[in-house]
Amino acid sequence: MTDITLNNGGTKLALSVYGPENDHPVLFLHGISLSRDSWEEVALSLRSRYQVWTLDFRGHGHSDRASSYTLADYQSDAETALRAIGRPTVVVGHSLGACVAGTLAQERNPNIRAILLEDPPWYLGEMGVWAQSVYPKMFTIVRAQQALLQQEEAPLAKYREFVSNSPSPMGGIASDHFSPRQLLSFASSLHRQDNDCWNNLVGSGELLATIAADGKFQCPAKIIQADPRCGAALLDGHEIRLAKANPKAEIVRYDGCGHRCHAQLAFYERFLMDLDRFLEKVT
Repeated sequence: MTDITLNNGGTKLALSVYGPENDHPVLFLHGISLSRDSWEEVALSLRSRYQVWTLDFRGHGHSDRASSYTLADYQSDAETALRAIGRPTVVVGHSLGACVAGTLAQERNPNIRAILLEDPPWYLGEMGVWAQSVYPKMFTIVRAQQALLQQEEAPLAKYREFVSNSPSPMGGIASDHFSPRQLLSFASSLHRQDNDCWNNLVGSGELLATIAADGKFQCPAKIIQADPRCGAALLDGHEIRLAKANPKAEIVRYDGCGHRCHAQLAFYERFLMDLDRFLEKVT
């Protein structure tokens, strides 16, 4: 694995690259408040067959903080990574990363070969839909606690205690569903994230309002929907709208699974199997 830095108009972006240079490239994009580190297990499992790239969006992980955190800004970060890769790439995105991948795939981007979207909050930017999800309350709590811990200059252990003991929409607490390494990864991400990243998201989901939700993907696509009963961002009925707009896209649902499918102990192997099959199909 090699860590590199790219410059996006003065904002430095951190990336990691795994695997041989000449293999088919796959770019992984994380969700809000997470980082490229959340993809480590997946990247290690693929590195013998693909060239894997993982990106920290601005304000996250080891990338620079910035003055603006719009969806267009995050799209620009992903486009910077795609230009560095320089050839058609399969883009895998979770949550915010899925929205970035999906919107770029609507534009016939020549550097995008195919997309896999993990539980995208695709319609949460529409009027009234944000309030139907678990995220207004959840994100308000996380943002406030993060601000407090950052103000106190709290040690990483305090962040880990917070994320490990947080109630889970799947029942119990987070440590019931995620490995110690994933909990540490999330804690580290919250420790580093710019709290301003929440500004145009927590109250109304405004960050997502620019998505052309009924637009068509211009490349092969697979969408994984988590369980709406367990905190999914793709709510009941949203998969029907996605299928209507993109009849060739493959949509699968993980019953009993929360929003971070690829990181959950009970669903990691299934996610990896679905990802493997999709990559074999499109590369």
